[in-house]
Amino acid sequence: MSTRMDYAQIATKLDYPALDRKLQQLMERRPPKKHKTAADVLEPLRERLLALHHQGWSSGQLADELKAAGVPVSSAHLRDCLRRWSAGGDGAVKTRPRSRLKRSAAHTPPTIQASHAGRSNDSQTGLRLPER
Repeated sequence: MSTRMDYAQIATKLDYPALDRKLQQLMERRPPKKHKTAADVLEPLRERLLALHHQGWSSGQLADELKAAGVPVSSAHLRDCLRRWSAGGDGAVKTRPRSRLKRSAAHTPPTIQASHAGRSNDSQTGLRLPER
């Protein structure tokens, strides 16, 4: 069983101005990354990769060359990096808001309307039966 923290005692011992200065320093810095991404590893080669891509090299060809050099990157991920870099992004992953697809009238099932015109003697199904 854990012991309860006495926050009143902690509050009396805390140096709030020093803690505030520390937090202010943290606000001025970027938070540390938890792990490196392919874009982080390829960042020093960014301009060279963009130049080769603009010369006509495909992302698949460039990914194959990078794999041969020891950088295991998929062509799809490299294509995403190249697209972001070409658009002027910093290479960081940007999340897009999820959108719900709106159903258009073309995709909605047709509504069935009861019509008395053309009704046969079969009143239960409303289908015309061939006369014999």
